[in-house]
Amino acid sequence: MAYTAQCIQITGIDIDSVEKDPSFATAYAFYMQLSETPNEAWRLAFSEEWKAIIAARKLQLDVVGDRLRCIVSEGDDLRRVVQFAHEFVERINQRVSYYCAQLEERDRREEAYQREVEQHIAQIRERLKAIANSWQSKQAA
Repeated sequence: MAYTAQCIQITGIDIDSVEKDPSFATAYAFYMQLSETPNEAWRLAFSEEWKAIIAARKLQLDVVGDRLRCIVSEGDDLRRVVQFAHEFVERINQRVSYYCAQLEERDRREEAYQREVEQHIAQIRERLKAIANSWQSKQAA
């Protein structure tokens, strides 16, 4: 399968989506609209790059369909949060082709493994067939 290196943009902030989040006492969440629903490669890039960031642990970003869910504290500088989200999405756009290549390699390895498994199954079937034929010959005699 070929994976496309998407270029996702944040297209807006859903001001009506603010909700209480159970993560911690002062946690709230809101959503930012993305230009489209990210594919598997883009979501993988997002997830892996997010894990690599230590400084942003107070902030939580998650891809939910075609939106970005942001968990913040009530006292956070929301302008900085939105700016960070825009910069992070751009970072993902720059790195997503690397993750596309990783997924394609994973698919190639899985296909090769599946071919090997099918080959082993065919060999075992042939061996069992020979045993079954021998068994039937002995039973008939």
